[in-house]
Amino acid sequence: MNTGFVECSQFLPWTLNNVHSNNLVAMNHTLLAGNLAKFCGKRVVVSVNGQPSSTPFFIGDGCERCGTGSSSNTQWNPNGAPGLDFSFSALDSLNSNACNAGHIDISWQILDETLYNFDTNAPGQPTGPVNGGGGDPGNGGGSDPGNGGGTCSWAGHCQGASCGSDNDCSDDLTCISGVCGGGSGSGSTPPPSSCSWEGHCQGASCGSDDDCSDALVCTNGRCNVD
Repeated sequence: MNTGFVECSQFLPWTLNNVHSNNLVAMNHTLLAGNLAKFCGKRVVVSVNGQPSSTPFFIGDGCERCGTGSSSNTQWNPNGAPGLDFSFSALDSLNSNACNAGHIDISWQILDETLYNFDTNAPGQPTGPVNGGGGDPGNGGGSDPGNGGGTCSWAGHCQGASCGSDNDCSDDLTCISGVCGGGSGSGSTPPPSSCSWEGHCQGASCGSDDDCSDALVCTNGRCNVD
């Protein structure tokens, strides 16, 4: 069942067994196929009943039925509904009744944070989890991704995560130049308040030095001072 190639790997024959993680999710095939480099490998924060899951889900495949149906339907349509497709164990971890029902009501947000390198979003890079995340890509060896090595109460919205406003950042962190930083409990200096390429300043997610503003370089998936 895991022998089919994932859509995010276009040149390397890469299966779910190769990925070796239950955190891979499939999204709307039409949207994904339209811009593989934009979506593949990106972290997805999934919320159930308004509570975000701490599981580091990431985009890796396309789902045909996830791109059909209406998002305003109040009744489940098994033939097609907007959403994400999960592994059995991942769905069960979100809600123990979901697998029996075959579905669960969720909301989700795709972050500009790469957890897994595929040949579509990171050409020239080894295919696999970013920062040596092992079986749970993006875990940075046990800490929440994007939090600068520490912890916070809202995974995916920690120090260094992408943001649009202070409301996108956990705890007492604030949104500075598109990146969560600062806060009395962060234990680190916030990124510079400005740079010539907003959203690509110190602490922003990156795949190469070209993704970083000015003289910043891409180190472990984050723009930093050389």
